[in-house]
Amino acid sequence: MPINFDGVIVSLLTPMNEDYCVDFFGLKNLCARLLNKGVENFLILGDYSEQNFLDYSFQKKIIVSASRELKNKGNLVVGCFSDSSEEIIEKVKFAEKYCEYCLVNIPFNALTNEVEFIDFFDNLFTRTKSKIILYNNPSSFKRNIPINGLNRIVGWERLIGIFDNSKNKAYFRALCDYHQLLKIFQCFEPNVIESQNYTCAGNVSGLANVFPELFLSIKKDFEKNGYNSMLRQEIFLIRLFEKIPTEKEIQIYKKMLSVEGVVQEYFNNNLTSLSEKEFNIIQEMLKKNLA
Repeated sequence: MPINFDGVIVSLLTPMNEDYCVDFFGLKNLCARLLNKGVENFLILGDYSEQNFLDYSFQKKIIVSASRELKNKGNLVVGCFSDSSEEIIEKVKFAEKYCEYCLVNIPFNALTNEVEFIDFFDNLFTRTKSKIILYNNPSSFKRNIPINGLNRIVGWERLIGIFDNSKNKAYFRALCDYHQLLKIFQCFEPNVIESQNYTCAGNVSGLANVFPELFLSIKKDFEKNGYNSMLRQEIFLIRLFEKIPTEKEIQIYKKMLSVEGVVQEYFNNNLTSLSEKEFNIIQEMLKKNLA
């Protein structure tokens, strides 16, 4: 395989100051903490990064800072998302100066038109040099990557994997039919145990910012003990994410890390505020089950 990582990939939070600017000291602390816990793979500007609220100039500074902190210590994947093919390509061209792997979405017009689908990839691979991972998230990008489209590009040079956040088990199983050619990663944490049944390369997790140990051992434990022995862990994850308000995951994780003194708890004011009661419920559940 052309890519040398599997297992857990931590989708990094973006530490912020009170004025919503990036806290680069906090980013350094977070990276150092995760490296010390044994994390080797990192995604920046992903789902938990608040990248929708970050000016592109700040996004560039995050790429430079993270690459400096992780140099020769971990694998770095940079999220390069946009509704525009041209913007995605320009983001990849910047990111590839600092990392080997770029995660891209497929623009909606390319998802719905076969000719534009091929044109997008032709332009992407002609004009960039990095290894490309596709991000599938129909809630953000309106529909799944079409399987018949994948059949046409699966052998393209430098296309190395897919991060799937469809939350659709049948679709994920279909993606895993390509596991001999592509690395397939599960992004929806409640499904990470079951996904190991389908030759999954690993999982991409936001909760791993706080509890990396919970996810680091999944692949190894599954191979050693099998699915049935891990049912308790799967049930815990399902129940946990039923209690975490979807729109407040970032706020909860930052609050937990702030208690440890790793980052400050500030998050962009476009996000919904977290109540103390909500935080206490999740914190107690995690303490009880991870003790």
